[in-house]
Amino acid sequence: MNMKNFSFLIICFLFFGFSPSSDKSVTNNSNGFYVSVVDFTNNSSRKFIFENKDSVNFVFNKYFRGELDLGEIDYPISIFNGKRDFYVARVNVYLKSNGKMSFKHLKYPNVYDKTTKKDKRSGINPVYF
Repeated sequence: MNMKNFSFLIICFLFFGFSPSSDKSVTNNSNGFYVSVVDFTNNSSRKFIFENKDSVNFVFNKYFRGELDLGEIDYPISIFNGKRDFYVARVNVYLKSNGKMSFKHLKYPNVYDKTTKKDKRSGINPVYF
């Protein structure tokens, strides 16, 4: 065994020895929700990251005062009623190395209807309330 191969083996062992374990990275990830609210009545904008749906419903009822029931969130939802723009999406929540929470958006499959004729956008248009 020559010296290059031996030094390469030592570096590989050191690299894998100091890499974080997969168990630690799994415990830092959890499912959550990203909520963005733009209120045009007082020109304010708020962004939230929640780990449970009860908190999302609380914020939703605070801004819309029980006008709608949020229901299940399978895909990102955007609601604009002329006064407020509300956006909620399911995300993966994780802790950064500095202790702050951050998120990564989930990859959603494209939603489209194959029975309609092909057009340039070939997707479902957003619904505004």
